[in-house]
Amino acid sequence: MNPTLKTILILISIVLIEQALMARSFPPANVNVIAAEIKPLAPISWVSGTVISRNNSQLSAEVSGRLTNIASIGTTVSQGEVIAEIDDKPLLISRDENNASVASAKSRFIFLESEVKRLQSLSKRNLSSQKDVDEAVSERDAARGDLAAARARLAQSLQDLAYSKVTAPFDGIVTQRLSNLGEYVVKGKAIILLVETAHLEASIFAPLTAYRYLTKSTNLAVESPLGTGTASIVSLVPVADSRSQLMEVRLDMSNFDWPIGLNLKAAVANGNTKDVLALPRDSLVLRREGISIFKINKDNVAEQLSVTIGIGAGDFVEVIGDVKEGDIIVIRGAERLQNGQKVQIKQNNETLISGIKTNE
Repeated sequence: MNPTLKTILILISIVLIEQALMARSFPPANVNVIAAEIKPLAPISWVSGTVISRNNSQLSAEVSGRLTNIASIGTTVSQGEVIAEIDDKPLLISRDENNASVASAKSRFIFLESEVKRLQSLSKRNLSSQKDVDEAVSERDAARGDLAAARARLAQSLQDLAYSKVTAPFDGIVTQRLSNLGEYVVKGKAIILLVETAHLEASIFAPLTAYRYLTKSTNLAVESPLGTGTASIVSLVPVADSRSQLMEVRLDMSNFDWPIGLNLKAAVANGNTKDVLALPRDSLVLRREGISIFKINKDNVAEQLSVTIGIGAGDFVEVIGDVKEGDIIVIRGAERLQNGQKVQIKQNNETLISGIKTNE
């Protein structure tokens, strides 16, 4: 054997022996463990989205007039509550005028109705001509039409009077005043922006290639700077433009106390589910030389194993290497653990590890 190679092998052996001796000289390390298991996992990708309101409405004036009252920005209102008022003086005058028109038309109709009856009675006794009767009937029918028209104008004026008070169509918060107090607004002009706060949704955009996987899902994991959780899918919109190739997905955020406009991420499956040997991400030890895990043998000694990772979903990741189902793997305390070091397994039901709560 080459003397140089022989020397190198001897030095490597000495280093390994020293490391083993040093590991044995360390006191037992406290660790939390879990048994490796076969789990169904699907590859996922995190897509961006935003918390939105189901209703974000610009409320418009339905009659023209001067704005006499308008809610302030930030005002919380209930459904049916008045949030803006338009000067109703001209509308009150129009209502009174139409009331008078209805009274006049009704009086004329009543008179002509009685006149028709009188002439018909006289005609039966040959005291009135049929022409007079026909003329009276015609005038009565015209008066009936005039009365109906007058009543319609009165109903319109009453409706306009009601429209002079703009009410909230849903519970919400005023986020913008599009017109100011004292301004003259015309019918159809937007005067206030009201955002519903009771029914929140998230709008996310997922690749069209994820459509078949989303149709099989009912919930998606979401996370934001304010926390994490699971949101149910409200609707899928499998339509995208040729450039983005992204479709919209709506999630129900009613159970989240997150403000409108908050950016979030949602986990969307982008591959088929398969059974793999899975471990919590906390079990991975990331070092310069690569990724490894620590397996605990029957003598409570840590054995460091090099592994590669496959698909990941949530807190779990596929682990490929010299590890099998049922192996006891360190999930906390591996950062300073040495290969060959004795360990003391701790079970702490006050500590949450990768979503798994261990019981004493």
